[in-house]
Amino acid sequence: MNLLCTLSSKDRLDTIFPYVDGVICGSYFSDRHYHSLSDMQYIAKRCKALSLDFYVLMDTMVKEEDIPLLYEYLYFLKDLDVDGIYFADLAVLEAGIELGIEKKMIYESDTLMTNSLDASFFLKKGLKSVVLAKEITLDEMMKIADNTKHRVDVHLFGYQKMSSSKRHFLTNYFNHLASPKDLKDNMNLRIIEETRNYSMPILENEYGTKIYSDYILCMYEESLLLADKINNGIIDDLFIDFDILMTVLKDYRKLNKDNATKLEEELKSKYHDVTFDKGYLYQKTNITK
Repeated sequence: MNLLCTLSSKDRLDTIFPYVDGVICGSYFSDRHYHSLSDMQYIAKRCKALSLDFYVLMDTMVKEEDIPLLYEYLYFLKDLDVDGIYFADLAVLEAGIELGIEKKMIYESDTLMTNSLDASFFLKKGLKSVVLAKEITLDEMMKIADNTKHRVDVHLFGYQKMSSSKRHFLTNYFNHLASPKDLKDNMNLRIIEETRNYSMPILENEYGTKIYSDYILCMYEESLLLADKINNGIIDDLFIDFDILMTVLKDYRKLNKDNATKLEEELKSKYHDVTFDKGYLYQKTNITK
């Protein structure tokens, strides 16, 4: 298993590189962690110098009017010779096949990759890998990985996206109150549902509004069970305090079966005001919902 980390700022690259095998970032069609094209060129060049893999995130839906930009951006990524492209919209796949880069493409649908048949269907199209849904159990992840000859990726740490919409809910809400506010790309917003007593991160950007889990998925021990069965394990730094991120990355570099439980307990103790959870790893969603 290679360990990848999303890169919210190019200034973090030199700090995290000793602890990861590669980074994931994006420019156009990226739900967050937007980088300019010049930043992408810098990151690609720096990753090559540091012997890191460079992956690109394209996890938004593509509008009809954006198709010319889609091709232009994919040509740009092809010229950068990126190691992989995580995508959510099948339009990206079709364009990638036309450009002959399907072997670099990784399907990340957030919630849809839940069984071996679906995973095999996309892998037969020549894709590099698929990302397993975060809502399936650990046992299901391991079975799918085995059935697809381990051509799968898994999110190991980070907040989980719970809902996504193209609508700009925050902007619309405050406009309705006749109190307009510019809240786009604000990473410090939280929302509390009327029937719940905990807050969830919420992010509005040009692509719409997303709500994330109140907890951080944390699977130290489970990572060891998956390590020989998956391509990439992903650490997501979205909304994560940088001190926590560095603690986790350093933990993963020394993680083994003898210290995994201890390291996870130390993480929870050190950052006791943060909620870490196993999500659906041991309980199917039809039971918890």
